[in-house]
Amino acid sequence: MRSSSPIARIMSIPGIPMTVVLILTVIVFQVLNPVFIDGRTLGNYLTNGIPIILLTLGVAIVIIGGGIDLSVGTVAGLSAGTTMFALVNGAPLAVGIAVGCGTGLLFGLVNGFLVAYLGINDFIVTLATLNIAAGLLVVLSQVQPLQGVTVPGFAELTKGTVFGIPASFFIAGAIFVIAQLLLAKTIIGRRLYATGISAPASNVAGVSVPHLRLFTFAASGLLAGIAGVLLSSRLGAVQAFLGIGYEFIAIAGAVVGGITLAGGGGSVWAALVGGLFLATLQQGLRLNNVDPVYFSIVTAVAIVFGVVFERQVRRVVLQDALHRTAEFTTARDRTVHETPPVEHVDAFAAPEGSKNDGK
Repeated sequence: MRSSSPIARIMSIPGIPMTVVLILTVIVFQVLNPVFIDGRTLGNYLTNGIPIILLTLGVAIVIIGGGIDLSVGTVAGLSAGTTMFALVNGAPLAVGIAVGCGTGLLFGLVNGFLVAYLGINDFIVTLATLNIAAGLLVVLSQVQPLQGVTVPGFAELTKGTVFGIPASFFIAGAIFVIAQLLLAKTIIGRRLYATGISAPASNVAGVSVPHLRLFTFAASGLLAGIAGVLLSSRLGAVQAFLGIGYEFIAIAGAVVGGITLAGGGGSVWAALVGGLFLATLQQGLRLNNVDPVYFSIVTAVAIVFGVVFERQVRRVVLQDALHRTAEFTTARDRTVHETPPVEHVDAFAAPEGSKNDGK
């Protein structure tokens, strides 16, 4: 069967249609404000967007496995708070980072255990832990002001550069490479996609669905913890309500990027593109002096536009494939009808020469 056109094949890859939208968005903002992608602005843009992109990746992993995690925003905020709290009280840099990442991982494990082993709905569980994390951050900020860290190397996590590129960019890049290899090249990734498509079928096939669910929430929690550490490094202070609303942006980024909410569809690239798109949108609106209040409205419109655009592209690709399949079938049938019939030969009939010999 003939394959579809090269453009159709490329556009059918999850995340590629949104990549086109991302490029167009960058071009529009660059036209509106020529400093949009100059060296300094680009560095700030990447540094500001990386925590959201990491949260988007964590949410995407959970969604691919057939779940949902609403707690990533406030867990990231609490992780930022615990990191700052540890460092303010004299902990070494490595300990502060471990405390922040451990906070996120702990919440992820709790979410995963309650969902996978106790059978509680993931929406309910993560909604509860969302509020628990938010409340704990308020309590922590009342115990001690979460600011004034002077530990060497902490600010450099996000404000330092390597060859002119923000250090946090390399941290996020390494995480995305590991996630891509894990989902695309390992049996864990294949089982994760299968579980997202049909958990009962995967269970029958011998896949430990509870273990996979625990893994997805743990990964999401750990990524939220890393995002929190980077947030605290970039901001230099942690407010009581940091992270509230980030879960909406993360889920929006995953959906816009092409992660299938039903589970079993999407990729690391799709999560990256979705997160970058929303970070680009936020940065572009800020540089063009748009009131931040309108960002949530623009984000909601962008979600609808992104989903509609993705579906329309897939519909066009599918129609193109069906059209080419129909052309191939018609051509094959025409070839079959035009082929002359093969003359039937009786294998038991005597050769013509033998009949003459008998006479």
